[in-house]
Amino acid sequence: MLMQAYWPQLLKWQADNELGYVAVHLYIGVFMHNFCHIMMNLVYWSFYHFEWEFIARYKCNDLPWPWQEDPEAWRSLCYKSIAVLLFNGNVMVVSAFNVADYFGFVEEHSMSIEELPGTPKFMLTIAFFMFVEDFCFYWMHRFLHWRVIYPLFHKMHHNHKVTTGIAGEYTHPVEYALANMIPVTVGPAILGPRCHLATVFAWYIIRYLENLDGHCGYDFSWSPFRLIPFSSGGRYHDFHHAVNVGNYASFFSIWDTVFGTNKVFYEAQAELEREEKKAKVH
Repeated sequence: MLMQAYWPQLLKWQADNELGYVAVHLYIGVFMHNFCHIMMNLVYWSFYHFEWEFIARYKCNDLPWPWQEDPEAWRSLCYKSIAVLLFNGNVMVVSAFNVADYFGFVEEHSMSIEELPGTPKFMLTIAFFMFVEDFCFYWMHRFLHWRVIYPLFHKMHHNHKVTTGIAGEYTHPVEYALANMIPVTVGPAILGPRCHLATVFAWYIIRYLENLDGHCGYDFSWSPFRLIPFSSGGRYHDFHHAVNVGNYASFFSIWDTVFGTNKVFYEAQAELEREEKKAKVH
């Protein structure tokens, strides 16, 4: 695996620069956050700009892109979204991690070469993280839609009615802490030193990419996230932004189904399919 090839180099870099665990965690974590968002948003920009037919057919809805509907409003929202994304992913993360470390909440994961996980353990650990994050995110997200709380924090995120790649982390800092940071870190916190830091880094990348995939405005049938059983997908979350109700989970549709919060979505999908069948007949 890649981690077995490059982990010794990371440990050498740590030793050469006399960095502690917290510094390594933050340097690598923040770098991965910025790299994933910059690179993937450049890819999405090419999709939006060139409007290739083989990509455009995967668009989640028939609504115009925000820059087509209102260029001035989009320009303002775009700049704000980029600034908030960088603030949350850099300032918020570094601040929260240092505060947690100060109060003794940071439990170090294994960093040794000998304890690097094999493929089965790695896959099982990532699956565990996904399940825990999805459950926590579902309830945090649903809480943020409580009418008493919604105007204070989550309403900001829903300024993106038609989602794009930069919409994923356009959130109030309080929401970013509650719904982005906490659910992602619960799984690794549960496993603690029994989990390798390399696995945690891989998990961060997976969550960043899933969030980008869910907000990019496309529902690619060939996305690797569609291979996950009970996965949600771009269209699933796009509906949430369009109607501002239901579909609260991240990776899976399990909890929405259990608690009936995706019923409106499936009813809307069924109605759309009926209309398409009628259109073909006529």
